[in-house]
Amino acid sequence: MKKKKIAIIILLFFILLTSTRILWLHLFTQPDQPYAEKGQIDVRDFDFQQNALTLDGEWTFYSSHWLMDSNQPPFPPTYIQVPDGWDQIFQEGKLTPYGYGSYHLKIQVNPEETKTFSIRVPSIRSAAEIYVNDRLVAKAGELGENRAQTMAKNVPFTASFDTKGQSEIDIVVQVANFQDPRNGGIVRSIKFGYEDVIYRETQLSITMQLLVAVVLLLHALYSIILYLVGNKERPLLFFSLLTVSIMFYYLLGSDDKLLSFWFPINYDWGFILVHLSMIGIGYSLLQCIDPWLPRHFHRYQQGFALVCACAAVLAIVLPTRYVVSIQSVYIVILGVPIVITMMMMLGKALKDIRQHVFLLLAILAFINSILWDILLLISGIKVISYPFDLIMTIACLATLWFKDYAKVHADTKDLAQKLQETDKLKDEFLASTSHELRNPLHSIINMSKAVLERESHALSHKSVHDLETVLSVGQRMSHLLNDLLDVMSLKDNTQKLHLTPVSIHTIVAGVFDMLRFMIEGKPVQFVQQIPADFQKVLADENRVIQIIFNLVHNAMKFTNEGTITISGYTEASMAKIVVADTGIGIDEETMQRLFEPYEQGTVSKTIVEGGFGLGLSICKRLVELQRGTLDVQSVVGQGTTFTFTLPLSDEAEAQKVTLAQQAHQKQESPEVQQDGMNDVGDAWNQPRILVVDDEPINLRVVATLLANEQYDVVTVTSGLQALEYIRSQEWDLVISDVMMPKMNGYELVRIIRKQFFMTDLPVLLLTARSQPHDIENGFSAGANDYVVKPVDALELRSRVEALTKVKRSIQERHRMEAAWLQAQIEPHFLFNTLNAILTLSELDSERTAKLVEALSDFLRESYNFQNVEALVPLENELRLIQAYLYIQQERFGERIRVVWDLDTATNVWIPSLTIQPLVENALKHGILKRVEGGTVHIRIINCGTHIEISVSDDGVGMDEEQLAKLLQPNKRPSRSIGLSNTHRRLQQHYGQGLHITSKLHEGTAVSFVVLPKKTTNQLDAFSHSEY
Repeated sequence: MKKKKIAIIILLFFILLTSTRILWLHLFTQPDQPYAEKGQIDVRDFDFQQNALTLDGEWTFYSSHWLMDSNQPPFPPTYIQVPDGWDQIFQEGKLTPYGYGSYHLKIQVNPEETKTFSIRVPSIRSAAEIYVNDRLVAKAGELGENRAQTMAKNVPFTASFDTKGQSEIDIVVQVANFQDPRNGGIVRSIKFGYEDVIYRETQLSITMQLLVAVVLLLHALYSIILYLVGNKERPLLFFSLLTVSIMFYYLLGSDDKLLSFWFPINYDWGFILVHLSMIGIGYSLLQCIDPWLPRHFHRYQQGFALVCACAAVLAIVLPTRYVVSIQSVYIVILGVPIVITMMMMLGKALKDIRQHVFLLLAILAFINSILWDILLLISGIKVISYPFDLIMTIACLATLWFKDYAKVHADTKDLAQKLQETDKLKDEFLASTSHELRNPLHSIINMSKAVLERESHALSHKSVHDLETVLSVGQRMSHLLNDLLDVMSLKDNTQKLHLTPVSIHTIVAGVFDMLRFMIEGKPVQFVQQIPADFQKVLADENRVIQIIFNLVHNAMKFTNEGTITISGYTEASMAKIVVADTGIGIDEETMQRLFEPYEQGTVSKTIVEGGFGLGLSICKRLVELQRGTLDVQSVVGQGTTFTFTLPLSDEAEAQKVTLAQQAHQKQESPEVQQDGMNDVGDAWNQPRILVVDDEPINLRVVATLLANEQYDVVTVTSGLQALEYIRSQEWDLVISDVMMPKMNGYELVRIIRKQFFMTDLPVLLLTARSQPHDIENGFSAGANDYVVKPVDALELRSRVEALTKVKRSIQERHRMEAAWLQAQIEPHFLFNTLNAILTLSELDSERTAKLVEALSDFLRESYNFQNVEALVPLENELRLIQAYLYIQQERFGERIRVVWDLDTATNVWIPSLTIQPLVENALKHGILKRVEGGTVHIRIINCGTHIEISVSDDGVGMDEEQLAKLLQPNKRPSRSIGLSNTHRRLQQHYGQGLHITSKLHEGTAVSFVVLPKKTTNQLDAFSHSEY
């Protein structure tokens, strides 16, 4: 645009501004009118048809006197100018705004007037009552003769009244001010005229103020909308604050004080809001022009922000009279940013006038508004508020911003086209090299790993570290090559999707478990907000796992502390999954190209983490292939939110998929035998397998594959249900899916390992992914083995057979160990018993016979081959203990005291040789360590659902260190081998072992819980799968 054309535009704009202002003055300037003199005004010659007049001039004033209470004041009146304050009236030689008094004015009117008159009062400080012809027509606040009696309320109001043929109107205005430290009294002109004229002028003034307020509010709203839509730039928020602050200042400080009319704002809060608006205008204005400010000016901004904050606190905390006394501070806070802004805008406009014509026009409109306001104030011309200069200023600024936005959009479009052209060249090069690099890279990884495993003991620490680094770099490069191949297959549309109903809750829980090890030691938390009953989506399960895995892994790289949250909701026929973090965030420029291949986040973070930036591109393509979308929102320094959608799986669609899978399974596998077991006895001897999966079709597949094998298979649909079965029954193997709602496979394995060793209860995991980190997570949780879905029949049967045989062999080993331990009777125990028999034979033949019988019972139970069985009747165990205690009591006499506390319990079977080792330990390592001996208390308590068995003594006891080592297989003292074996066998049967408490010099108590033996009916209650 040429300079001449620009000059013409500016000139025409200036002419437009000036002509509209002059036209406004012509329409709404007050005509010549009479003025009050010595408390009287004659308006008989004034034309009230078109205009109202102001009751300006000399009013009669009675200080510290209510004229309506007494028509005879005790002192002569004075005359005071209206509008003006009464500061010089109350105390001679001293200015004070506080006091009360009565204004009096007589208006001479034509007695022929038949129309209704009105008066419009814009401002009286700070409480008032208006009487017309001795009748109260309006009031604001409550009058009083001191601060306690007065309630301030300075708001505009209108009062109407009839003259009824009277020739004189008597107006009395009683005023009190004890709150406002500025001038008190009638400080603005009171209008008088016909009711319809006053109403018309008032409504016009209100309409103009509303117009300005609406324009300001609209600009605030579109700024917030632009910010929320995705353009996360702080100046937008500050511009919104600026327009809102101007609107509040305008609505509170104008003649009609509309905000006080709409809302119940008291006097003090009116002052507070005005001063806060001034602070908001100054601070936000300076923030809006922050990009234009010189660098050295930025150091002063923090100081200015601190001043604004202190001023805001003072405005709220200090009483009104003190805030008014420092009002100059607020004027400076408002004025300095305005001056700086005008200078910066003018400099920018003049520097490149062709590109900033609208900026120059905005400055011109603003200056024009200020100059006219000053001119009207000096000349004393009163006119209705003129809003158009301010509206034109805002409109010109908005046009400038939209023009800049359009330019940025066009530039972005050009850059995007260039990026697309270069993108093809990168893809071709990387795709051709990825295949060539893959095989030699795997050779490097495998050879390095083999050398490290074989020669680690012979290599130096530095060499081992170097080899580990080679492995780490090689594995990272392998992941990159996989990403490259995925990108190419997605672009060539060679990816095959297997769409099934998929549980998002289950997948999120599994992904969090896979990645949890990476946040150990970091102040980062995973938060899942997707409910277990969240509706399933129709998608490829492996690809959904890949999408969520990549998004969470990406969030972890850029989140040093805070949370990574996954939430979801449904909208129409789609599920929306939100992955949000509180990390470093992404700037707008990066967000625009984030889903392009080979694009990454911040450079410094990329150098540390590595990568080609393909993960998010792959995620977006995978989501789109499944009829969804992937979006991102971010604020630098606050975090990033990724949102992707997937179609919901309705029941009809899910049923079709399920039927298709069932038909496919029927073709590949034989039907499950419905009888499951021939009889209870066979079932008791068969390996018992518990299968856990939330999908019935998957349970059917596993049950079908194991149907012809000699297994007792029970299926459940949740981890919590599986734990109940594990606690109540014995199992040889647990087969669990990894991805399940509420409790996934990893969590289930961790809970099982708290009670069972890997050999006591093996766990086989079914996983949809076979990536190394997925398998590692399963083994870290405590799984024995894994099978990748879809399950291969031969592989599943082979692994199940191996794991069940291991469990059975370990179980057999523990039983034989217990029997062997019992058979190893210490020689000195036998010799001492025989000596006791020989001694008693000479003294008491009856006691000798009982002792021989006890020894016979003890030897018979010790060598009983039933001890190799898993469970024996409780009666057998008690007979062994009674024989043992009888022998020991005959040997040690009163040093051994036994207390029996036995409830009636029938059909109770316990693991063999569980109570006798506890009694033997109580004697040998407890009471017999004391010279005086002690008492052994044997309790068997029938609790209904279970039997509680305990053996306690008052012997020497143990300290905490001995107690902690007692049941640890590798750290126990040699004398406690029987306790460790008993503890392990009880864990196998009941899920919990021995509970030991002890205090040094006070004694020891050992207890455990057993369940009644399962009867045939009880066994049938644990129903098998219908599959």
